[in-house]
Amino acid sequence: MKCLLLACFFGCSLAFPTFSSACVVNLVQNPDFEEINPGTQAPTGYDLTGAAVWRKVGREDEFAPNGIAFPGDAANGGSVSQTVRHIDQSKGRWVTFRFRGLPEDGFAVTGDALEMKIEFYSKNGADYLDGTTRTIYREVEKDRDVLTVNGDYGKGGAAVWRSYELEELIPFPEVDAIKITVDYGNGAATGGGESSFLIGEFSLVQRKASLNGSVDPADTHKVSPPRNVDESKLVSLGGRWYYKPLPGESTATPLTVTEENADRLFYKSDRYINPFLNNMTAWLRAGYKDEQGNIVTQDTFVPDNVVLIFEGDGFLTIKAKNLPNHPTAKFPDTYGTQGYNPSYIQELNKTYRLPLEPVLNLDAKAMDANDRNHALPMGAIGVAVNGVVFYNPFDAGMRDASNIMDRCCGHPSPDNRYHYHKYPVCVNTPFVDKGDAPSQVIGFAFDGFPIYGPYQSAGVMARDSTTNPLNAFNACDDDVRGWHYHVTPGKFPYIIGGYIGKIEPSNFEHGPMRAPGSGPLPFLNVPPPGGGPPPPGPPQFQ
Repeated sequence: MKCLLLACFFGCSLAFPTFSSACVVNLVQNPDFEEINPGTQAPTGYDLTGAAVWRKVGREDEFAPNGIAFPGDAANGGSVSQTVRHIDQSKGRWVTFRFRGLPEDGFAVTGDALEMKIEFYSKNGADYLDGTTRTIYREVEKDRDVLTVNGDYGKGGAAVWRSYELEELIPFPEVDAIKITVDYGNGAATGGGESSFLIGEFSLVQRKASLNGSVDPADTHKVSPPRNVDESKLVSLGGRWYYKPLPGESTATPLTVTEENADRLFYKSDRYINPFLNNMTAWLRAGYKDEQGNIVTQDTFVPDNVVLIFEGDGFLTIKAKNLPNHPTAKFPDTYGTQGYNPSYIQELNKTYRLPLEPVLNLDAKAMDANDRNHALPMGAIGVAVNGVVFYNPFDAGMRDASNIMDRCCGHPSPDNRYHYHKYPVCVNTPFVDKGDAPSQVIGFAFDGFPIYGPYQSAGVMARDSTTNPLNAFNACDDDVRGWHYHVTPGKFPYIIGGYIGKIEPSNFEHGPMRAPGSGPLPFLNVPPPGGGPPPPGPPQFQ
């Protein structure tokens, strides 16, 4: 069985050398569905039933992986499952099943008949003992309700790759095998077009404590919630950043963090999180360009797509190759489905510096119409936890750029830098964002303040909040997170509307900012912009 570090989840399709210090292991065989049983169209290690089929899960104009498709017009449905045997409960009794899925716009079922399951067995899979099921079609419908506006021209924003997750405590000591399943029935898609539910990248991991900090009752060691972190063992790196060294490990600067030790780098939000875990590796895909500008002919694993360095100078230094760790459209966009983009996705070598203790700028100014006051520069304005940069809302012609993106909300600029102009649903965060709790950190602006996902609280997007409304910067303050930004799906300015903090000049290749065209706005009382985004027009990519 090929067991991969969870670092491989959401970014890899082949095995790579495991890191001895990483503690989260994916127990699934063939997690990316790439290996096929000889002479068949069935992925190694999996059982397929009914209408479920193995194929490329994407369009012809996408760099898409292999996976499983559930055709939405199949009344009897089908399933994909894997039984993981030889479970050692001493490694933890909490198990988390996660996969990446994409509901195409036409996919539909009746009776909520799309679900994921965890089932527990003894005698190495021979005897069924117990199980749990979670309906996920309701999440699909919810996303269609609140995220459709995150798509191109306000449509299709829910037809993107996102994570689905189910966690359960192993109920009996006899359990030595676990079956994980995604199944569906009552296919109700009508008409032509794209109408499947696409599945990729299975993961099953064991932990001593649940993701929300609940402790295995069998464990007797002291655990300090939240997030199963003993604060006495954490070393402060500055601001909200902490590191948990291994016994005997030095934390003298410079401290370098890669995927090997990303599980020990914590950011203190409403809980301790590992924002960069599972986000620091990527693949240089055939059809991309490498750092020298050559077109790549073979997929190559890049273990150091993101590297973090704490120099002891008050900054977090991020070295990033800007390779997305999720599916993308094919660029150049010869099919024209993204408005025609002639640029490539290219491996780059970029360095960003984030203040560990961001400082508010009381003379900060938010964007006015078409950013005439130059509150945000063109090009990169921040960086996501996977090393891909955020841009401001505009293309090079100062038109709304959010309508010309691929199905992971990104595209490359003329210098071949892949980037996001709006909420990138595909970015992998420590906790699956189901909207039933506050969103977690998805990246950082270049003033050092964190950028959170869309939800400010359970069921309430920050864009709609009346109790703690966002200002024109897309920022708000609270007692737990301090000042921070939220992305606003479908609502201008989408990511941030200006910097609330003092920016680090070295992050801007053409100078820190363009000369301002108007005076500063009062920082604490800037209302959200009332004019909305500029009108759409022919794309001029930035």
